[in-house]
Amino acid sequence: MMVINTSNSHYFTTNDGAYLHYLEKGTGQPLVLLPSWNISCQIFKYQLEALSHQYRVLALDMRGHGLSEKVSHGYTTCRFAYDLHDFIDYLHLTEVILLGHTFGAGVICSYLELFNSSSISKLIFIDRTAVPIINPNWSQEDIKNYGPTADDKAICELCDLISQTKNDYYMEVFFHTLVNNLTNNDKKQLILKNSNTLPKKAAASLLYDTFYQDWRNVFPAIDRPTLVIGGQASLISASSQLWTSKQIPNAQLMIFKESEGGKHYPFIENPKKFNHVIDQFIKQTNSIAEH
Repeated sequence: MMVINTSNSHYFTTNDGAYLHYLEKGTGQPLVLLPSWNISCQIFKYQLEALSHQYRVLALDMRGHGLSEKVSHGYTTCRFAYDLHDFIDYLHLTEVILLGHTFGAGVICSYLELFNSSSISKLIFIDRTAVPIINPNWSQEDIKNYGPTADDKAICELCDLISQTKNDYYMEVFFHTLVNNLTNNDKKQLILKNSNTLPKKAAASLLYDTFYQDWRNVFPAIDRPTLVIGGQASLISASSQLWTSKQIPNAQLMIFKESEGGKHYPFIENPKKFNHVIDQFIKQTNSIAEH
């Protein structure tokens, strides 16, 4: 696994005894970064390097991921939300900006359902579907809006495959569907070297859990400034990101064009623009709050 800077590595213990790793760099308003399923927090290399000049950037290796303890329990979205709560409480964070990539954004949604959001300042969702799994009774318009990417049968088969396999073939398949062919090798290696960080059975269990989450009722209740980010060429449709942004009161939307790295990893494929978008969103919403 790629190591950015060991001096930035820290650990804390959750209320149920899990020993979790996080990276920290910079000072100022806290910006907490949550990676997606089966991905290490070191995937946020370019944000830790650039955004830490303006913010206190904290990237969390969620339970079982990256350098965090490979515990035998707690591989559910709900428990991960509790871990996030423990993390914020442990560091006594206030005015927190939460950024979640796909599954990480789902953890944020669960956190908002479970806990008082008084310590949260703003939210950033990257490539998050409202409902990941297709309901066969939905219309084409529903599918376009909610952004599901698989049906029940496919997910069950995939989770069985992941739990039983001894190699990472399935992640290689994911990789080629989620990354732009024009992405340079260094950036591809950043993704590959920080993938497959969960034990196989835990990875399957967590994937199954996340596919059966439904955030449609959470979005309208969000009362914090929110930025929704999607990609024109992403497996998760840009139309679903538009729909999500319309459900969240006063949310902003940014869709990266395919030529701008607009697939599943805009923060890696086009970090300069991505970091600028994040910085501008934070500054703009902070300025509005001050007035």
